Amino acid sequence: MKTIAELTVEELAQLIRQIVHEELKGVCTIDEKGYLVFRDEASYARYVQVVGKKPSRVKAYWIDEHGLKTRYSDDEVTPQLKRELERARHELTIPAEAVIAKLRKLGVKV
Repeated sequence: MKTIAELTVEELAQLIRQIVHEELKGVCTIDEKGYLVFRDEASYARYVQVVGKKPSRVKAYWIDEHGLKTRYSDDEVTPQLKRELERARHELTIPAEAVIAKLRKLGVKV
């Protein structure tokens, strides 16, 4: 048994690959294109955080509750975008009944 200081670079790299493989076993699988497929968002999020890359640079995704392949966006919410989203959230919307009535008035079958 060698100490870490006695390992060659290749031996250390192999040890790290083995540890990562063991840790990921059961948490994710690999699809036909070589992407890591996580069972839940939390596992995917931890992986993206540990890797330290933008989501578009990570070959990984998780399967959501609807069975869709899902991954994070590289976009970050800026203070300006946050204000715009908050403003849009509080804007009044047109009731569906009013839209349907207007469409019928225009002769559209609904």
